Amino acid sequence: MKRWTHVKWTEAGQVAAVLGWPASADDGKSPEEMFDALRAEGRMEEAAMFLGQALPRFEAVAWAARSVRDLAPVEPNTPEGEALKAALLWLQDPSEHRRRAAFEAAQQASDASPQRLCALAVFFSGGSMAPENLQPVPPPKDVAGKFAASAVLLAATAASERSAALAGAFTLGDELASGRAGG
Repeated sequence: MKRWTHVKWTEAGQVAAVLGWPASADDGKSPEEMFDALRAEGRMEEAAMFLGQALPRFEAVAWAARSVRDLAPVEPNTPEGEALKAALLWLQDPSEHRRRAAFEAAQQASDASPQRLCALAVFFSGGSMAPENLQPVPPPKDVAGKFAASAVLLAATAASERSAALAGAFTLGDELASGRAGG
């Protein structure tokens, strides 16, 4: 029985293709089997990138924002705190206004912060990348997932125990993919 009920992909190769990975003998596995295999092999960065692409965009942002909130706490009124707050507010109300507000908050945060990456995942999750008064330009399909996964990896690296931090983040991601955790 399929464990990842909130994931639209049926084969790992579909997710791997979005990531630009070469074809492999594992392409016929289910996405959850591939994720489990990457983790079992200790390929944590690849597991994070795979999960970021396998999850629907909303769930990918939820995974990143909740993981970053827990792993890399910041002061609320700092640029990084505002970027994370913007991502969390978008999750409560995924409106165009909040999506663009997340982009504005990301612009103020440090380039190397996981909070900035969360806010960018929000912005690139849908809608147009162009200013509102110009013709719409959709974001590339893989960008939101890459920002989300990168945010999780960066937050885990900042944690005192990286492997435990990633294990917790992966548990949350698995729960979101399985529909056992609210977005």
